Amino acid sequence: MLYIALVPFGDQAFLFVNISTWYEGSTLNDGTCILRPGGSMPGFIKSKSFIAYEYAKDFTVQRLEQLIAPNSDIPYAKLQPQDLRRIQKESLKSENLAKKYLKAVKVHLDRP
Repeated sequence: MLYIALVPFGDQAFLFVNISTWYEGSTLNDGTCILRPGGSMPGFIKSKSFIAYEYAKDFTVQRLEQLIAPNSDIPYAKLQPQDLRRIQKESLKSENLAKKYLKAVKVHLDRP
């Protein structure tokens, strides 16, 4: 599973959202935020994908250090600021993002 660090969550954690492959006709697809390969998207976006907000999770830095193994094959890339901002803003429209996470996104976007 691939995740994107979306916003800080409290003082010691971050909110992560899942990236899933879009399968035509699937009832699991969430059309709130679609990602397509190419352009400014990271290379691990290889086909039409979406943000699966229902699988959002928060992790502390300590927990992330436990999960991310040195020399791991897990893809790592930075999103361009405009792409991250789009995902953050579109999360406000999601019916599948838990209220506690929605609040964290709103707080982050309202910061000067």
